Amino acid sequence: MFKNPLFNCSNGLVATHKPLQIYNYKLIDYIKILVIGIDKESLLKSLDFKVGLVENTGEVSIKQVAEYHCCKITVYDSGTILFTGSIHNMWNSLNDIKAPNHKEEKKHKGFNGNQFTINNILKVRTRLCKVFNCCPEQMIFQNIEFGVNTTPLFDPQKFIKGLLYHNGKKFEFRYNEHFAQVVHQRYLLKIYSKSYQYCMSEYTLRVELKIIKMEEIKSLGIKTFADVNTINLNKAKDLLLKRFDEVLYYDYTISRKRLKVPQKRALDNYSNPRHWINTLKPRNRVYHKGILKELIKSYSSQLKDQISSNMIQKFGIINRLSETLQFGIINHSSIELKTTISTPKGETKICPITKVDISMQKSDSFLLSNTGLKHLEEHDNKQFNLIAEVLLTGNKNEFEKNIHSRIAKQIRNKYFNNRSFYVERQSKLF
Repeated sequence: MFKNPLFNCSNGLVATHKPLQIYNYKLIDYIKILVIGIDKESLLKSLDFKVGLVENTGEVSIKQVAEYHCCKITVYDSGTILFTGSIHNMWNSLNDIKAPNHKEEKKHKGFNGNQFTINNILKVRTRLCKVFNCCPEQMIFQNIEFGVNTTPLFDPQKFIKGLLYHNGKKFEFRYNEHFAQVVHQRYLLKIYSKSYQYCMSEYTLRVELKIIKMEEIKSLGIKTFADVNTINLNKAKDLLLKRFDEVLYYDYTISRKRLKVPQKRALDNYSNPRHWINTLKPRNRVYHKGILKELIKSYSSQLKDQISSNMIQKFGIINRLSETLQFGIINHSSIELKTTISTPKGETKICPITKVDISMQKSDSFLLSNTGLKHLEEHDNKQFNLIAEVLLTGNKNEFEKNIHSRIAKQIRNKYFNNRSFYVERQSKLF
């Protein structure tokens, strides 16, 4: 098995990324990943690559492309290796899940209209680690899409046709106006009907943010696939909700019968995106936005608010592994575990790495130590074994006297070590 000495890890590390299901919603979809430090020749032998040509500034170079479950792996003669595609499509392809309108006689192009959980995302990550024989730290995001499939009680088209603009730019419409997007320099905001795309029986509206600049990706704390955790996914969720809140739309459910003539005239203009962009000056838009929002609030079904509430509801769905134990995403750099240990009287202290109560330890301690681990082993053996399984991934050190010392050392390492330095430095070389 090929091992990269620069990362000091192998596929054995991948097994520590527990596929624990927390959020039952689709957040990450299309990705473009730069894969670094792997054995290119082994990869070329493992899949069916086809040779192609690419022209760049007048020069012709060779690239080899392999299709992999509705995604693509491209190897350039320069040595650059890219993975591109929808990991939601990939997951459904791996599990033979197809769209309702799929026809067997046609090539399967992928389906991403169903739910896609964090559990699924982590399993895809493990699969890609095996394909490339690498660690998650070696998969650096270049582009990434965040989104959620909402299930409104109304036809999504009622909302889509009323989209006006976002941060000073008009929406572009495609596919019989069932798809709308606005293109900014660093990101794209997309809002479209999944139920129309796949002939789904349930109304499904997707709100999606595609980030195309590395600066935006880094602001979320997501540089590599190893950074996909609950904290960073929550940042992505907050950013998506913020961008959606910035959308100005016209609500076609406004009841005009109750309006006065000047209000009706104003709505004739407000429903026209050209009026907002071409007629109104930027400094005057805020005033008219306020009027439109008040009319929507008072005289309509408030479609956007319904979608926002549905987005928050989707984000908030939590599946518990058991009645007493909740898990966050476990990866190489953060472990989020909550336990029901009974604690002695006094101030409650929580270990920042394991989220375990350490009130039984010395007053100046702040990480789970030997004392706390022994207490945990005695009072909650199941939790102790889980922590041991996650943290004890390497070979035993002769200077570490017992299992408690080994675990405590790993906790200290995870708190003090900064593993992002090499990955960030390496990403700047491409």
